[in-house]
Amino acid sequence: MIPQESHKPMFNTPHLLDQLVSLTGIRDLELLEASLLKTLNGFIHPTSLSLYKVSHRGEVRSQVVFGPEKCQVLREGFNIRAELMQTFQQHRAADGSHVELELTDGILSVMTLMDMRSTTTYLVISSAAALREADTRMIEGMLQIYRNFCQLLQESQTDSLTGLANRKTFDECFSRVYELQPFDEGECKVDVDQRKPQVQTTFWIAMIDIDHFKSVNDRFGHLYGDEVLILLAHLLKNALRNDDLVFRFGGEEFVLMIRCTGRDEAAGLLERLRQSVESQEIPQVGRVTISLGATEMIRNTFAGTLLDYADKALYYSKQNGRNRLTFFEDMVSAGLATREAAPSENLDFF
Repeated sequence: MIPQESHKPMFNTPHLLDQLVSLTGIRDLELLEASLLKTLNGFIHPTSLSLYKVSHRGEVRSQVVFGPEKCQVLREGFNIRAELMQTFQQHRAADGSHVELELTDGILSVMTLMDMRSTTTYLVISSAAALREADTRMIEGMLQIYRNFCQLLQESQTDSLTGLANRKTFDECFSRVYELQPFDEGECKVDVDQRKPQVQTTFWIAMIDIDHFKSVNDRFGHLYGDEVLILLAHLLKNALRNDDLVFRFGGEEFVLMIRCTGRDEAAGLLERLRQSVESQEIPQVGRVTISLGATEMIRNTFAGTLLDYADKALYYSKQNGRNRLTFFEDMVSAGLATREAAPSENLDFF
């Protein structure tokens, strides 16, 4: 029999409402996860708190670990108990809401936070004794509020046709592409565990435009045009890694943010993507191609400036045969474009 704690619940209604107000004021999903863990920690005082994102094939994709001063996001190198991995599998198969594991060093409580099409996010609470019924009810209520809010937040940040992130989301993500920014004073900080500090990475923005897309709409109608957009969105999502981001800016224009070890890797990824689209046979429509323009993301450079560089490279691709990739840096080297002067150091950037 799992022992039950006898003390009264460690929360009060006014403080709980204050925490919920703070939680629902956040518009970033990763910071929202960290804030949820911070809120739960303040109420139930567990030994540890973590979130695990597990694919439907049973692969752990990331872990968010709550700490006293910050939350850490782990992308690889996980050290997970075998019992916990087995619980994840059983938990999903049974569609249960709460599972407790009694271990020699305490109790692990496992709850489903989010269940998406390809990934399930589990909340794992480690404590010296089993959670009381009142605490369990409070946690489950907070998780449902979190789910409802996440759904609204995702709808506001997602393009309804393709399911990709929209332009508004790009503006919000740009400031955090190099590192997750900390919360305001008094909030929980979030760090990303790079795990491979010896590997220098660079970030790139690529703009993509479907060649002759207007003729697709004119010849086959907008329904077929929408199918082309949906297919391209699917190809983009399948071609990119977990850390890469893809956005639909509107019409037939898409934007990528990718992290690579250098120019060659970025070029290879984008070229493979271009070839993948070119080789795809679309019912009724046939084959379509894309043009791409890319540029390296330089620190302390406005988002609008980098987008302008990528757009100029994209325009060059469109004007020089289409179905090709152009880097803005190559245009600068060839004297076809120039960079804007660096802004004053006194300006605040994203």
